[in-house]
Amino acid sequence: MSAPDPRTAGATADVRPAPPHPYVDRSSPQVVLTETRATVAYLSEGRADLLVRCVEAGRRPLLVSDEVTRLTYPMREALLDARGAWVVRGIDGTLRDGIDGRRLDAVADAFTTPPPQDPADVAVRFLRPSTPQATQLVVSLSVRHKAAATTVLGATAELLATTLTGAPPTGWGLHEPAGLAWDRAAITQTARERMPRDTTVVLAGSVAHPLSGTLRATRTAHGLEETTQLVLGVGAPGSPASAAAVASLGDVAGTLAMQQMPLFGLVMGRQGRADLTFGSVLEAPPVPLGLLLGPPGVRELALDVDDAVARLGARVVGRPRVPGLWFALGGPDQDGWAALDAVTAWLGPERVRAAFGVARPEGVWRASRQ
Repeated sequence: MSAPDPRTAGATADVRPAPPHPYVDRSSPQVVLTETRATVAYLSEGRADLLVRCVEAGRRPLLVSDEVTRLTYPMREALLDARGAWVVRGIDGTLRDGIDGRRLDAVADAFTTPPPQDPADVAVRFLRPSTPQATQLVVSLSVRHKAAATTVLGATAELLATTLTGAPPTGWGLHEPAGLAWDRAAITQTARERMPRDTTVVLAGSVAHPLSGTLRATRTAHGLEETTQLVLGVGAPGSPASAAAVASLGDVAGTLAMQQMPLFGLVMGRQGRADLTFGSVLEAPPVPLGLLLGPPGVRELALDVDDAVARLGARVVGRPRVPGLWFALGGPDQDGWAALDAVTAWLGPERVRAAFGVARPEGVWRASRQ
């Protein structure tokens, strides 16, 4: 027998099946199941890689956990962005959807059981009361930049964090924990190196200044779009600190519109845990606090700025030649949902669809439906 040709000796090794992903416990052609027993499931490098692979393969990720498990905001949003689901095993042996509490007969039902239509559709253990520890602001805000060497990302997150929690973000990273020190230049360089692909980084605050979220940079026909999605802890429910944060939202929108080119923004208020994680139990639903339509939206939708001020009490923000509109929706003396309905009625169905297509506030809309 002749000796193997050294030029082809490694060919068989090159075609061996790739090793299984360490986070995959079971899979089918349609679904990839991953289990955890962690108290907090965060968007680790392994989980982030698994979700990306699921999206690329057109398969749906299914996270299965005990009911002690809580999700970080970036993990929760990434799972939902990947069209995934979260199944929780209760200590009583029942199964439920960790997001909306629907009863499940089997893990495999996570993608086929419809959302709850009746209280009887919701698992009893999902309805356990959860004492709120903090007022949270859920913010989704997009801005447009020129695709220029002078563009630096992160100003939106820095403004929101500094104004609403008292300090800028402390960390960032491509996955959690966000262990890199806050550095807008480094975030920008990372996004620049990955263009024209989208880049999403996670952001973090501190115990004293709670913040959790993501920053996404996307190339568009108009330049560069930066979408910031954050959950910020602004104090105990009913505290002067939380009231002050809500009262400052209009000023924050005004500052943002003077410094940048905002496209769309929505702020929701909710009550939850001080560490900003999401458990698999029912919490008080979020309420709308404010909506921002930036100058591009106002111009493209041909909105009557004076009419918005007169009818809806809108605040004109930004530069006089290119104004934006801030609609204060919630507060101690306002029904946020009624105010939001009034704004959408004023815009009209077609304008609403056009306005919401300006940016991509998926995470906040999902939160508003909880």
